[in-house]
Amino acid sequence: MKNSLEEISKQYKSDKGAVYHNYLEIYEKYFSKYRTTLENFLEIGLWEGDSIRMWRDYFNVGNLVGADILDLSHVVLANTQIHICDQSDREQLEDLISKTFNQFDIIIDDGGHMMHQQQITLATMFKYLKPGGVFVIEDLHTSGHPSYTRPGDSSTLEMLHNFNRTREIVSSCMSQNEIEYLNANIKDLNIESGNVSPIAFITKK
Repeated sequence: MKNSLEEISKQYKSDKGAVYHNYLEIYEKYFSKYRTTLENFLEIGLWEGDSIRMWRDYFNVGNLVGADILDLSHVVLANTQIHICDQSDREQLEDLISKTFNQFDIIIDDGGHMMHQQQITLATMFKYLKPGGVFVIEDLHTSGHPSYTRPGDSSTLEMLHNFNRTREIVSSCMSQNEIEYLNANIKDLNIESGNVSPIAFITKK
């Protein structure tokens, strides 16, 4: 029997497990179907590499890509690429795609958690998600916190709740074309509750 994400996370002391965020039971609900079918996976924000190690053990197949603003090239895993990327820079995000894959089953944003970083990453990367794929935004407890919000930036969590009410994205960090693409291509948007923070799962049509 394959180990659960929670069991695997204990090996790497990932904060995604029950010890802190308690995200992993939620992740199992969305990701278990990919354990033997995954083709391409991207995680933005690696900290010290614990979570990408956990994901590599969880998924039996497929290519993993990790990206962080810091150099984590010392993290070496089978069928896994590690890149330096500033998620607030659209050109760097597009360059990441040019160096890796142009379609992903799963994209996780566990990066800097600032409003503009989360919204720029969603706006830029959602088009590289496969139909039926899942885009995840972690740590939404930072929404509304002044340390994570530049003057004039909208709250990511409020943006997501507003979409569920109106089916319209409203963001001060996105272009009109990006907003229209998201409005036309988001199938489902579910906001789940971890121990300390909401987490969003956005499925593409």
